[in-house]
Amino acid sequence: MSVNLKRCRRSSQRWIAVLAFFGAAGLCQATPLAYVVNRDDNQVSVVDLATQRTVNSIPAGIGMPQEIAISPDGCLAYLSSIWSATVAVLDLGKHQLLAGIPLNHVSNGVVFSPSGSLAYVDTNTPGGGAIAVIDTATHQIMRTFPVSPQNTRGMAIHPDGSRLYSLEQQHENYAGKVAVIDPANGTVLQRIAVGMDPSDIKLHPAGALAYVVNRESHHRHGSLSVIDTRSKTVVATVPVGKHPGRVAFHPSGTQAYVTNSGDGTVSVIDTASHAVVGLIPVDQAPQHVVFHPAGTHAYVSSPEANTLSVIDTATQQLRGSVTVGSAPWGVALVGDPRVAALKPSTSGMEAGSVVTGKPIPISGVWAGLLLVVAGITALHRHGQKLMG
Repeated sequence: MSVNLKRCRRSSQRWIAVLAFFGAAGLCQATPLAYVVNRDDNQVSVVDLATQRTVNSIPAGIGMPQEIAISPDGCLAYLSSIWSATVAVLDLGKHQLLAGIPLNHVSNGVVFSPSGSLAYVDTNTPGGGAIAVIDTATHQIMRTFPVSPQNTRGMAIHPDGSRLYSLEQQHENYAGKVAVIDPANGTVLQRIAVGMDPSDIKLHPAGALAYVVNRESHHRHGSLSVIDTRSKTVVATVPVGKHPGRVAFHPSGTQAYVTNSGDGTVSVIDTASHAVVGLIPVDQAPQHVVFHPAGTHAYVSSPEANTLSVIDTATQQLRGSVTVGSAPWGVALVGDPRVAALKPSTSGMEAGSVVTGKPIPISGVWAGLLLVVAGITALHRHGQKLMG
């Protein structure tokens, strides 16, 4: 397989002219879809966030899927699991399984390079943690490099793609570290000690901070280690709720949300003061959290309730929930891939790149737009005949 960039560019140029006519009416502003990985039924629920309803379900292609990462162009999703030695690739334009990438070892998670040309998968091998580098045009592993004699627990990538940050956990005492890695050659540049039993790491949108969630213990409150990515030091430790799991930054970077599965809450962190400024009750045992691109809402998966909780970020109140599949875990948001394909590229990669032989489907609202344009064209021609 290869990515057909020229075809995508030609398609985008044709459609941008059409969409410009309707831009004032806002018809090309698509409401994002949420993709929720359901661990127990091996499905991915597709949630329309405008109506707060599950509108589709996609076979995951692997057993007990947990994590999901979506390519920067919004066309592909990679699924991984600590129970499977395969990464599944979903075509989000067609909402179907596209490929499976064998790893030989189970994986924790996937992150994409800013251009989307590479995907990094952290795996646990008999010799310790390693990172596999995947060419997303061919869905083939290019190389694998070791990063730790310990197990890895997930990773994050700097917004400019210059560094990878991999979580490590000591077998004996659960002490955690963050390995700072040069992705160009796989060299570990430094290790930073954090709290016990680290479970997640995310980079601030500006890239100056990294937040690491430390579970600490099932019986007491966890913490958040704040890393200055320039000095590579922990500059603050923030107490959060019981058995915290995941963290996500608000698009503005002013706040971060941490899910606390032990007490069914979400801690709200002010990123300027690194202090807890709110506590939001949600459905039981919350896991992943993601923000709407506009920052108006946050969405939290609750595997025990089989729901996706909806939080109003302005009021920090729960605004309902969406029933999804069995044991929802990883969550990711993306606009309609057919809309993403029409946007000019800003990442150095052609916008809306698709797999060769997999054209972007035209249906639903796009079919409606075609009919409207055809009608306008017909009326124009009829008017010309009358005037002539």
